[in-house]
Amino acid sequence: MKPLYEIPLKLEKNRVYRPFIGGKLLEEWQEDEKPKDSHYGERWISSLTKALSTNSDDKEGLSKVISENRTLKEIIEEYPARFLGKHFEKYGNNLGVLVKVLDSYSRLLIQVHPDKRLAKKLFDSQFGKTEAWYILDTREVNSEKPYILFGFKKGVTKEVLEEAFYKQDIKAIEGMMHKFYVKPGDVFFIEGGMPHAIGSGCFLVEIQEPTDYTIRVEKMAPDGRKIDDFSCHQGLGFEKMFECFNYKGYTREFIENKWKIQPKVLMETMESKVEMLIGKEQTSLFEMQRVVVKSVLQWDKGDRFAIAIVLKGSGELACKDFKTTLAKADEVFIPYEAKELKWVNYGNEEMELIICFPPYDNEHII
Repeated sequence: MKPLYEIPLKLEKNRVYRPFIGGKLLEEWQEDEKPKDSHYGERWISSLTKALSTNSDDKEGLSKVISENRTLKEIIEEYPARFLGKHFEKYGNNLGVLVKVLDSYSRLLIQVHPDKRLAKKLFDSQFGKTEAWYILDTREVNSEKPYILFGFKKGVTKEVLEEAFYKQDIKAIEGMMHKFYVKPGDVFFIEGGMPHAIGSGCFLVEIQEPTDYTIRVEKMAPDGRKIDDFSCHQGLGFEKMFECFNYKGYTREFIENKWKIQPKVLMETMESKVEMLIGKEQTSLFEMQRVVVKSVLQWDKGDRFAIAIVLKGSGELACKDFKTTLAKADEVFIPYEAKELKWVNYGNEEMELIICFPPYDNEHII
């Protein structure tokens, strides 16, 4: 039997409790028997990151390998250099990236995440929580078109935000932000410090730095549930949490031009297509590609590990003489030492994948 660090590892579906309602589109995509919305609107993919909330247990957020009934974290820790390659020398056992699939019925709480500098200062963490979204599907909720809130308008200051927060004037805070309606295929890059909220009706893939540091400005969720203080300030206290926001105001046009990303075709043949969704032009913190396999793709992932999600279709990932069968909604962790890879499409429908990579070698650690 081949060692685990030489073969792709299929993972269990890893749902995580969150302070919003959603998940129906996620469960329809997974072809669950009775899809519904709940507080488990997120699925964490190939995760070595623990969820950070008062409702979490010791292992919530950690992915499990199907064939082993152990967490991916436990398995990687046995031979980290073989699973992670050169990445291990710089980051240790941390993947440096966290991938999620998320579906929102209710709007997520208005929030911000620290960038690297503030994460080090406030949380003593080498990682912040810069992230990016790829919209997979949408739905109207209560006649509201799917949308996101992104960035402050000009004129918003720390004092203005604090006053609205202590009054819990959420309408005022919403009014401080730009509202963008979204559609499948849209890509957004959200730097640490940028205030934002995923609105209702968004089903998306999120890639981010591997922390759960989320500063929230609402003490009551849109569904009427009370939000505890820790979920707002993450242990910083209400005064310090306002340090995490970028108060520089932007126009809608500037945001769309800078942070709404146009996919870039890297390769296209009769057999396959590869698009860059988020890459070096946006950040050195992570990379996200969209891959379409019509028949076959001989695949070189480079000198790194990878995380893949099957968006639609079915097929296999061949690794030398080892084959991993894959279907829609499957996820797989592909170790550094898994080489000679080939994606093969089984059916008439294209097999579509999202493939995510860790930070580039030149990423600076604070």
